[in-house]
Amino acid sequence: MSKDLLVEFLEVAFHGILYYRKIYPEEIFEKQKLYGIGIWVSQHPDVNEYIDNVLVTIKEIIAIADNSIKCVNFSILDSQNEIIEKFVFDLFSIQGEAKVADPYFRSTEESLRTICLKLSIAESYLKPLPEDVTFNIEVETCEEVHDQINKKPELEHFPWIIKESQPTDKPPVDNFLLPLHSVKTEHLGLQVFAIGTQKSES
Repeated sequence: MSKDLLVEFLEVAFHGILYYRKIYPEEIFEKQKLYGIGIWVSQHPDVNEYIDNVLVTIKEIIAIADNSIKCVNFSILDSQNEIIEKFVFDLFSIQGEAKVADPYFRSTEESLRTICLKLSIAESYLKPLPEDVTFNIEVETCEEVHDQINKKPELEHFPWIIKESQPTDKPPVDNFLLPLHSVKTEHLGLQVFAIGTQKSES
């Protein structure tokens, strides 16, 4: 189903960002294969547990309604806890059932493959990250959905909170927008881009 494909892709993308942006040492990653290409997957228990918990919640949110998620933000923060780079997964449509025209999701998987390849070359355009960065993942949805997921017993061990916008909130430095790819198929509508600091020309 489209929903499972989306969650699978987000998992691959999250691990890929951690690897390609060098947030963790490459020694903790293992190379695997998906969409016909090599991907990098973290083997660190704590990192994987956090990502897995995020993905479980995303599954629960999508189960409430196809349009319950507006976007997913993978933010990279510096030692002062300020966002210096962000990868945005802007979800504008998702179709729950496979359609006759593409029952095996081939066109969708090809588009997701393209995004994974674009993630692998993002470092060519983005400034190297400083040391001691951290990351978090935000899911933009409505307050009603937030209330519903916080009532689910299976999610009690990983509570989500509503982020309050503060006047001091800063966007990623320099606001360099790097489009990665757009998925526009009968199963999925998704736009992926990064915001950060452009790499200096040598």
